Amino acid sequence: MKSLDRNSPVPLYYQLYTILLEQIQSQELKPGDLLPTELALVEEYNISRSTARQAIMDLVRNGYVVREKSKGSFVQDHSHNVQYSGRLKGFSGISREQGIIELTTKVLECAAVVPPKIVQEALLLEENEKAFYLKRIRSIRGVPNTYVEDWIPYRICEGIEKIDFTDLSLYDILEKRYGILPNNAIRSFESCYADSEEQIKELHVRKNTPLLRCTSHVFDAQGKPLEYFVSLTNGKFTVRES
Repeated sequence: MKSLDRNSPVPLYYQLYTILLEQIQSQELKPGDLLPTELALVEEYNISRSTARQAIMDLVRNGYVVREKSKGSFVQDHSHNVQYSGRLKGFSGISREQGIIELTTKVLECAAVVPPKIVQEALLLEENEKAFYLKRIRSIRGVPNTYVEDWIPYRICEGIEKIDFTDLSLYDILEKRYGILPNNAIRSFESCYADSEEQIKELHVRKNTPLLRCTSHVFDAQGKPLEYFVSLTNGKFTVRES
């Protein structure tokens, strides 16, 4: 039996989540099997009930477990689950994992803010509820390529604004520190020009330079919105292959 590392910076609930997830993915726990109860997990791992509950709820939220009132939590057939972190990785995750593009990041803003109305509606936020806002410039081999603005409900990632994302992947942090695993996304693309002087300056383009705008709505396995982002990409760059 795997144990929890209490000296690790990774939260105990997420360590337990990964242990249970491994048991599900390895078929040690099969579809239809009853998941250990919160009390059983408390006794087995010497943790609080809230820690056990959060690990189970993350499994539910990401489509691996279903809770039935008065019966317990049961493993679901997850063969059709889409793992956003493994299949639809962020640009930094793909480039750094495969080593195919030299990607660098410049953080322009990182804060908890009350977002614009369009973001509030996309994330189903209450009036004046805060969102985590991350604005970055992504460069390919030193040449500015993409201007990205991300918003995430702050209630699910409190404290994230203290992290320096210059050399870190947003999706990696969301998964490893907060146990957030996006499941699916709806993305729309359209040609456009820069909206502001800041975008023109940071992307090193002219006012009439064609850009590609991507607007993305990201959801968890239960259909709840997790992220809203807009990116502007200068599609002209050169990669030398040999």
